[in-house]
Amino acid sequence: MTKKSPLPPLTPKEKSVLEFIESHLLESGISPSYQEIKDHFGLASFNSVQNYLKQLLNKGYIANPQNQKRAIQVLHSASAVQEQLLSKVSTATGSPRSQLLQARDEILSLPLLGKVAAGQPIEAIKHDEYVDVPPSMVRNPAKSFALKVQGDSMIDDGIFDEDIILIQKQNSANNGDIVVATVENEATVKRFYLRAKPEASSSEKWVELRPSNSTMKSMWFDPNLVEIRGIVVGLIRKF
Repeated sequence: MTKKSPLPPLTPKEKSVLEFIESHLLESGISPSYQEIKDHFGLASFNSVQNYLKQLLNKGYIANPQNQKRAIQVLHSASAVQEQLLSKVSTATGSPRSQLLQARDEILSLPLLGKVAAGQPIEAIKHDEYVDVPPSMVRNPAKSFALKVQGDSMIDDGIFDEDIILIQKQNSANNGDIVVATVENEATVKRFYLRAKPEASSSEKWVELRPSNSTMKSMWFDPNLVEIRGIVVGLIRKF
């Protein structure tokens, strides 16, 4: 019997691209287009998409018949190498392999897109690295990302400096939601309200970005200046 060669390991970015393809296939029944991959990861060009797919193809994780854009086939999951290692550990230690695989399945890799201010807006969201999170904290992995908090304006909601918050991408929010919003390309995390300014003579609605810190005041903006990037759905704190 011919022994199968072990799969080569994936880089963190290769793994994230493959996980996105898997997630898209599970949710929609079709593989993502090059445009969807490019937009999801903020890649500079379609060449970057093709390079990642070529790397996954050469490593044996996917097939792409005739290079068709919606015909990507997943041959091995992003966790295939971990499964191989877990299988060896199970054989060596006698531990139940199913338990080890279950532990592996409790991790997702989300893009960590930089820092967001819990104070005054600081920097625009930029792609940087990845962070591992439990899937139970994320509603939709394909539409989620993470940010590191800087500042203390949300401490009354239990969000502290250096915490990592998990964001579900969407461009709208309900009053009271904790959102990540950008104002003139600067990002901040606050509670969102769309309402008239207190004591104003006009009933015109403005966006209130309200801190959860009794020592700080709300920031008010014309709705046309505020872009909702997503709502906060989880938090990770490292000690």
